[in-house]
Amino acid sequence: MSRPLFSAPALALCLLLPAAPAAAEIMVDWSAVGQAAGTYTGKAPAGGDRWNGFAGYALTGRADGMTASGIGYGLVGTLGSGDYEKSLDRPGNREKATLNEVYVWLDTAYGQIRAGDEDGAAKRAVDLLPLLAGGQVDGFWTRAAAVAPPADHLGRDSDDAAKVLYETPRLFGLRLGVSYAPERKSLVEDITGLDAVPTEDDLWEVGLNWRTDSGPWSYELAAGYVRGAAGAAGAADTESRKLAALVLYGGFAAGAVWFDEEVGDRTLGRVDRQGWTVQGTYENGPYGLALWVSDIEAERLLEHTAYGLGLSWRARPELTLGLDLVRYDADRPGASGRSGTVAQLSGEVRF
Repeated sequence: MSRPLFSAPALALCLLLPAAPAAAEIMVDWSAVGQAAGTYTGKAPAGGDRWNGFAGYALTGRADGMTASGIGYGLVGTLGSGDYEKSLDRPGNREKATLNEVYVWLDTAYGQIRAGDEDGAAKRAVDLLPLLAGGQVDGFWTRAAAVAPPADHLGRDSDDAAKVLYETPRLFGLRLGVSYAPERKSLVEDITGLDAVPTEDDLWEVGLNWRTDSGPWSYELAAGYVRGAAGAAGAADTESRKLAALVLYGGFAAGAVWFDEEVGDRTLGRVDRQGWTVQGTYENGPYGLALWVSDIEAERLLEHTAYGLGLSWRARPELTLGLDLVRYDADRPGASGRSGTVAQLSGEVRF
């Protein structure tokens, strides 16, 4: 049975925003990011090459306005190569050209509402790790490895499915978000193909984020919860719990993300997945260094452990070069394990 991509309130919001009386001229802004990476793997995938190249890009336009009563509104759209299961501001390379995010928003003293293709409340709360140019745990090296992790380092969420999202204003450092996607499908981008988990229905996300400063120290804590109905007969519902933390001091940052979840599988019915990632980063002027380790397990399928080193150099204000070295170990129940090393050289341009 097909489901509407938007609820009635979301459609009403889309229709009302363009007609909102503006007190000032609508401001239009844009930004762009492009990434390219070359990788070398010590063990080539079956039928694959040791050398691989990857590229991704995103061009984002934003139109902002404000009513005479001080209510902000606008439209945001991103044209690019897609960002399927990538961190919030990083492009993927699943598509050649697609609209991977497009949504309208309304900002009031009581919080912000967004409707359209956008990341959900849980992901927006827990996506904290300060990633350098190469992406570290979120980099293109996962496409080059002989065995990729069985899940994203943030766990399962609604990704860029069409949804309605509400976030409160920050109060005493706290921000609460709630989002609902009728189905885990985007308006344009293909976020369902090549996915081992059947596309869920009625995906709810809740995210809680807290920030505070104490002298030169900054702290951030977050929690997220995702719930969705099974997308195939015999598969289990999706339920994901997430925690994240980040500490900043000068150029130093230390962060961690943990998730524990159950997802549906067409063959196994239910798969329990757990994962954690710890990363330390230091940035001094144009130079950056990151050390990280990640362990992600899908029970009865795969346990994937990876640890690596990331280096970055901002050669120009808009250009950053990165070098990542990653070691991974993958163990399958009842089968021989596989381990390998990936070296990645990358370039990132942001405007």
